Amino acid sequence: PRNYFIKINSDLDLFVSEAKGLVTLKSTNTFCMPEVVICNKFKETHYLIMEFIESANQKDNFWQLFGQQLAALHRNLEERFGLGYNNYIGSLPQKNTFDFDSVEFFINSRILPQVRILEKTFSINIYSNFEKFFKLLPNLLPLEKPSLLHGDLWHGNYLVNNKGEPTLIDPSIYYGSREVDIAMTKLFGRFPKEFYSSYNLEFPLREKWEERVDIWNLYPLLVHANLFGGRYLKQIQSILKKYN
Repeated sequence: PRNYFIKINSDLDLFVSEAKGLVTLKSTNTFCMPEVVICNKFKETHYLIMEFIESANQKDNFWQLFGQQLAALHRNLEERFGLGYNNYIGSLPQKNTFDFDSVEFFINSRILPQVRILEKTFSINIYSNFEKFFKLLPNLLPLEKPSLLHGDLWHGNYLVNNKGEPTLIDPSIYYGSREVDIAMTKLFGRFPKEFYSSYNLEFPLREKWEERVDIWNLYPLLVHANLFGGRYLKQIQSILKKYN
């Protein structure tokens, strides 16, 4: 008999986009991904049923493998930043309007929607803190084709499967700067150094990538401020201070 993992909530749209993301990542043949069985509704409850990932201890080369596989995923390139549909980051809407310009996409589809939610929720004016920062971005962000991203790559969104290999869950996919996924792995306790060196051997990051980690992480920090409140605001403001 097979085991299944069932998620339930009150919003079908959330699960539809999660299922699409899982299927898209699985289709790249880079990572082990849970297979989506069905996404549907019973009475007022929406549910997503997927394969249950049996777990084992990490292989000795787990982190090298993780770096290699992420590099392989990021080699799935597009001409435009964004995605053909909007999805979610956590429980918040994620806008994926296509754009050829990485800076415009980062400002208009990532930072500003979260800033608007934040200002409304907390009745504060934080937009003015970003204005100078936005003007600097064309000279700060690297020029690269957009890669297929997991989009929410932190410690809580990978599992170890029964072969001891990395398995990804809870994606928020889109085509964006690959540094976004790398930066997110450093936000809530960084991945081990073997992960970064392995990635860089496969698909070297542009120079000074480490200096851009805080820039990319403004987006997940804004998301966390909107979901969980104040303490993340301090982190956001301390990053912006460096550019004001």
